Amino acid sequence: MEKFLNEVKTFFTNAGINILLGIIIIIVGLLVCKIIKRLLKRAFDRSKRDEAMSHFIISLTDIILKIVVLVAALATMGINTASIITVLGTCGVAIGLALKDSLSNLASGVLIIYNKPFKKGDYIETPEVAGTVDTINLFNTVLLTTDNKEIVIPNGTLASEHLINYSRMKTRRVELKFGISYENDYKVAKEIVLNICYSHPAVLKEPEPMCRLSEHGASALILTTRVWVENDKYWDVYYDITEQVKDAFDAAGIVIPYPQMDVHLHNTQNSADQRQ
Repeated sequence: MEKFLNEVKTFFTNAGINILLGIIIIIVGLLVCKIIKRLLKRAFDRSKRDEAMSHFIISLTDIILKIVVLVAALATMGINTASIITVLGTCGVAIGLALKDSLSNLASGVLIIYNKPFKKGDYIETPEVAGTVDTINLFNTVLLTTDNKEIVIPNGTLASEHLINYSRMKTRRVELKFGISYENDYKVAKEIVLNICYSHPAVLKEPEPMCRLSEHGASALILTTRVWVENDKYWDVYYDITEQVKDAFDAAGIVIPYPQMDVHLHNTQNSADQRQ
């Protein structure tokens, strides 16, 4: 028993200072991690960055700092940390290969949150789907369609495809096409359409509304109309002008023709008899 106590005493005499220093490093390091975490949180709150990205960066920084503190403390205590670092590196590579797609989505999520190509409430369209942004997560983005369906899109897909953000700009152009009969005066039809556009309270005066004869169609003359509106008024103006133009054309006797085709029939039997 006395021999064991002497060995313990010798061990703590030789290594006690290193162990004490290691414990001090852990305590001080954890305090420093806590302070840095608090400072980062305040900085993100002032910059008004996205909450998901702020939480991710703060958590990642906290984990990295704690690993550094632990390795430094173990090295001070005299423990060989080379093998620990090697194991951590090997585990990191293995995890990275296993979670390649997830890490790609994570990286894309960080870029989306940082660059902000869209935000919650924006209406966006990708080559496959369209909807209003409901939630932006680190791994995926959730859209709500106009018929209230939920679509979950991996952030890697959003980052690699082109998308259209209909809500980014304050104003938007409404384009409508109206077909009239070749027998009607297109100038009169233009005047009717422009009067409707100018009288609509949601149509902006600048840029000015435009209506021009744009096409000689197979069955109709095509009038292309363009007006500018505030973004949230787009569909109201679209439907209002469409309905009002139909009523005004009916009142003015302007015909909106159906698609039609002239068919000429030839009697081949009579033609053959005549040749004989």
